[in-house]
Amino acid sequence: MESVTASQATPTLPSLSTDCYLLDTDDAAIGPLQSLVLDHLLLHEHTAYWVDAAGHARTDTLARLAPSTRLLDRIQVARGFTAYQHAALIDRVTDRLTADTSLVVVPAIDAMYRAEDSHGVDAERLFRSAVSTLTTQCRASETPLLVTCQRRDELTAPLARQVEKTLRCETTQFGPRFVSDRFETLVYPCTDGSVQTTLAFWAHVLTQRATVAATDHQEVLVHGSN
Repeated sequence: MESVTASQATPTLPSLSTDCYLLDTDDAAIGPLQSLVLDHLLLHEHTAYWVDAAGHARTDTLARLAPSTRLLDRIQVARGFTAYQHAALIDRVTDRLTADTSLVVVPAIDAMYRAEDSHGVDAERLFRSAVSTLTTQCRASETPLLVTCQRRDELTAPLARQVEKTLRCETTQFGPRFVSDRFETLVYPCTDGSVQTTLAFWAHVLTQRATVAATDHQEVLVHGSN
């Protein structure tokens, strides 16, 4: 693959089609996860359903990253605080999937099932059922699904068997690099010619994407303008 310099590269993120994706990261997944969600909403209309766990749906970082506040209005967040609540929310969300659903996001999908009050066969069975419901219904409705998990082990083995694609986000000396079977990030340039892994970096990438989306949709999205 031909190498490029920061000044030559165009900031891009992997596109999400009608598949089930597992996002795998070196460090905290919040920045890469939120950026993928916002990027998808910039390029697609309608609503994203987000079943949260472990504090991934942080409104402060979403607000700092989003090039348009209108994007945030299209994300509906639900939070469960036990394994049973989390599984029930997945049932409710999958029952509401329609052609107006752009994306389903379930970060740290295994977190609630690892809680102290969720140990044992019941938690494992509940997790398998939740994963099966989620992936089956998203496929049936052709809705993209984006999930992360806290760790790969026996509990999350059913998830690994159900997802079609894994997106790997690696930390490099040039900035974060997404890798999948059909996508690889080369370099993300910043305005000063450098690269970085901070929220400012992700905000820069999304602002660049918003310019493209505004042209495609014939509307201005940056800074929430109409």
